[in-house]
Amino acid sequence: MKGFRRLQWQSVYRAGDQNLFKEFYIPALERSVSYDRAVGFFSSHSLVSNLRGLSRLIANGGAMRLIIGHPLEANEFMAVKQGYRLAELFDDLDQRLAEIMEEQSPCLDLNLQLLSMLIASSRLEIKFAFRRKGMYHEKIGVLTDSSGDKLVFQGSANETIYALEDGYNAESIMVFPSWREETFELYGVPCIQGFETLWEGEQLNTVTVSVPSTFYERISDKARQNTKLTSLIDSEISLYEEADEAFFTNQKSFNVPTVPSHIGKNAFIIREHQKKAIKSWASNNYKGILKLSTGSGKTITSIVAATKIFEARKQKSAPTVLIVSVPYKELASQWVENLNQFNIHPLRCWESRNRWYDDLKKEVLDINMKANDFLAIVVVNRTMESSDFQSLVSTLDPNMMMLIGDECHNHGSKKTNRSLPNAFYRMGLSATPFRSDDDEVDSPFPNETRDRILAYYGNIVSEYSLGDAINDGILCEYNYHLVPIFLTAEEQDEYERLSTEIGKLIGRSDSLSSSQRNQLTSLCGTRSRLLGSAANKLPALKELVSKISSADRKLSLFYCGEGKLCNEEASSIDEQRVIQAVSKTLSEEGWKTSRFTSAETSSDRRAIMSNFVNGDIDALVSMKVLDEGVDVPDCRKAFILASTRNPRQYIQRRGRVLRRASGKEIAEIYDFITLPTGNSSASRALRAAELERIDDFVLLANNRLSVEKEVDRLALREE
Repeated sequence: MKGFRRLQWQSVYRAGDQNLFKEFYIPALERSVSYDRAVGFFSSHSLVSNLRGLSRLIANGGAMRLIIGHPLEANEFMAVKQGYRLAELFDDLDQRLAEIMEEQSPCLDLNLQLLSMLIASSRLEIKFAFRRKGMYHEKIGVLTDSSGDKLVFQGSANETIYALEDGYNAESIMVFPSWREETFELYGVPCIQGFETLWEGEQLNTVTVSVPSTFYERISDKARQNTKLTSLIDSEISLYEEADEAFFTNQKSFNVPTVPSHIGKNAFIIREHQKKAIKSWASNNYKGILKLSTGSGKTITSIVAATKIFEARKQKSAPTVLIVSVPYKELASQWVENLNQFNIHPLRCWESRNRWYDDLKKEVLDINMKANDFLAIVVVNRTMESSDFQSLVSTLDPNMMMLIGDECHNHGSKKTNRSLPNAFYRMGLSATPFRSDDDEVDSPFPNETRDRILAYYGNIVSEYSLGDAINDGILCEYNYHLVPIFLTAEEQDEYERLSTEIGKLIGRSDSLSSSQRNQLTSLCGTRSRLLGSAANKLPALKELVSKISSADRKLSLFYCGEGKLCNEEASSIDEQRVIQAVSKTLSEEGWKTSRFTSAETSSDRRAIMSNFVNGDIDALVSMKVLDEGVDVPDCRKAFILASTRNPRQYIQRRGRVLRRASGKEIAEIYDFITLPTGNSSASRALRAAELERIDDFVLLANNRLSVEKEVDRLALREE
C-alpha cells in the first residue's frame, strides 16, 4: 500500500482553487487505514460522493470514527439502527459491503444502504457530541496510513456534499502532515488529542454519547422539531435524570468530588498506610510530602485527601480549586483518568495555549464570582511556568487552593519552584523527594533544590518504603541479575579525565563562579552519559537476549542511556544514539519492540502501550518517559542498561516493574553494571557507586545469595 509520503500535499486546500474531494479526500483515504472525523454536520450522501476513497480505506482493512454535533436525519438514524441489526444476522458483511461499493449506481437509497453496511461490518462508529450551551461545531480530521504517518486537517468543511463537492459552498481546510514535525507538533497533535478527548467523553462542557443510544434518540427527536439546540437542552434538562445511559445516571452531580464505591470491578478500600498518610498531612496544617514508594497508591491517596478537603469546605459554602502539577503529558493523561474515577473532571492545561486558556479563564472567573464551587486543573510543569497560566491562577484566593505536586522532586529548580501557586493546602508526592534527574551523587550543590522543596511543601510527613509495599503484598517480589560490563581503554581514559576535571571543581565548590558551576554540571552530565553508552553493553545485551525464548520475551522494558554510541557501524562522525543501537540489536535477535520516548506523540504512545499490553510487541525501549509515574503494571522484566548514580532514577525503574498484575507472581530485573579497568581513586569511586546500587537492589531480592556470590567473583567489596 502506498503511504502518504508518496504525494505532495498542499498546506491549504480551498474550494475554487482545488477540488477538495478529488485532490485531497480521495487520494488521502485511498492510502489510509483509519479515519477519525469530528464535525458539526454530516450527511450520508458524502459517503457515496467519496465512494472511491472510502472503498480503498475499507479494502486496506481500515475503519472510520465519526463525531457529529447535529443529529442525523431520521432515515439516516434508521439506517444506523438497521446496521446494528444486520450485524447480528449475517456473517458475510464484508462481502455485502464490497458489493454495495462496486454497485456505484445513482440509486436513491445507496447512501442509506452504505451507511447500514458500514455500521454492520464495524467499519464505521458514530458518536453525538452536544454542549449545554451552544452546539458542537468543530471540524477535525485525522487520517493514518499503514506506516503510522498521519494527515491532520482542520478548516471550515463539514462532512457533507455541500461542503466538499465542487460547485457548492466555498470551504477551505489546512493540512498538517506528521513528518513536518514543527507544524505538526503545534497544530496536528492538539487536533489528535482533542478528538480522542471528545471520543472518550472527557471534553469539558461537552457530552459525547453513542449513536444509537437511548439519550441520543430522545434528544434527536426533539432537535428535529426545534432547530434551537441550545434552548432545547436547557428546556429538556430532565432528560439527564431519566436517560438510561450510565454516564448520565452517574453524573447527576457533574464534577463533584466523590469517593467511589468501586474502581473498575473492584470495591474501593483505602489502605491503612494511605489513611495514616492523609492523617499525618492534615495534622501538619495540610502541608507536607508523602514519601510513598512507587506502586503504593500515592495518586489515589492524594485524590482522597482532595475529596475530603472539598467536602469540608463545601459544608462552609467555600469553593475549592484543585491543581495537580506533573512533569510529563503522559502522566497528566493518567491523572485525568484517575480523577475521573472520583467524579472529578479537570481542565487539561498542557499542549497549545489555544486548547486551555479560554476555558481556564472562564472557569477561574466563575470561581471568583462564586458561580461555581469547584475547579480542578491538571497542568504540566512547563505550562505552569508560563505567564498565561500564572496570570490566571494568581487571581485566585490562596485559601481556596490545593496543590498536589506529583514527582515533586522536580519542583526544586528555581524557575519551577517560583511558579508554584501560593496554595494553602500543599501536598508533594515522590518516592525520592530530594533528587532530580540531573543531580549526581557527588554534586556539591544538593541542598539548594532540597531547601526550595522543603520551603514550599514542608517536611516529609509520611513514609512507606518499597520493602513495606512488597511485605504487604502491594508490590510483587523480584529476582535481581547482574550483567557486568567493563569500560574500553578509550572509555577508561575519558572517564579518568572527566573525573579529574570534576574533582578539581568540587575541591573549590565554595568559591565557584556561575560559569564554573555550569561547567561542573556539564562535566557530570558528560561522565554520566559516558557510562550509559559504554560500548560493551551491546555485546552483553545481544548475548543475554539471544538466550531468552520467544515465549518469555513478552512484557519487557529496556531502559537506555541518553548518550551516543560509537561502534563498528557508526563512526565518530556519524554517531548512533544508544536507544537506536539497542533497538537494532533486539530486532536482530528477533524481538518485536517499539520505542517509547518523548519523540512519539501522546496518541502514538497510547497505541504503543496498547500493543505492548496485548502482546503484539515484546518490549518497550525507553529512556526517561517511563521513569516517573507512567503505569506499566503488566511488565514482567526490566533491563536497565543506563548506568546511573541517581538513586531516584533506579528506585523509580525498579518500582515500575514491581506493580502487581493478573497472573504476575514475580518480576525479573537485569542490571547492567559498568565497571572500570583501572584502580585509580576515580575507578574505586565508580566501583563503590555501582556497589551502592547493587546493595540497594539486592536487599529486597529473592535471590540475594546468588547475587552476593557474583559480587564476590567480581571482587567489588575488596579494598
